[in-house]
Amino acid sequence: MITILALGDSLTTGYGLAPDASFASRLEQALKREGRNVRVIDGGVSGDTVHEGLRRIGPLLNYRPDLVIVEFGANDWYMRLPVEGIKASLARIIDKCRDAGAKVLLAGVSSLAGQGEDYDLRFHNLYQELAGEKNVPLVPDFMPGIPGNLELTLPDGLHPNEVGVAAI
Repeated sequence: MITILALGDSLTTGYGLAPDASFASRLEQALKREGRNVRVIDGGVSGDTVHEGLRRIGPLLNYRPDLVIVEFGANDWYMRLPVEGIKASLARIIDKCRDAGAKVLLAGVSSLAGQGEDYDLRFHNLYQELAGEKNVPLVPDFMPGIPGNLELTLPDGLHPNEVGVAAI
């Protein structure tokens, strides 16, 4: 059996959705439909920043995941946390996952905008830079075309609804 850990924030855990509609649950369902023997663990916590994810990663690695999907940044971006600190914490998460024998897929949230052109640019670039530095595959935008599309989000215009999660 392949074990995947979906580590992240409310975008991972499915804020406002039933547990079976979360990203982790939908990913597991989709992979099983393809005949894969897989378990996807929901390691998302609504409101988490990457720094909080770094504090939580240790016990989650006890599941011995083969792959960790690392999706953080929306809350960090919203709070305008220092980009250098976000990048450093993501790098430490990647290192801890690798030290535990897991492969890593980094997922960015580059569709967010509105914190100022300079901050937004530095924030969006950090994922590409880190993926190159750590030699990990990157999904540049975890939810392309979803923020602001009320057919794909909850009324807040950010968090994916069930249709939005299916699109991811």
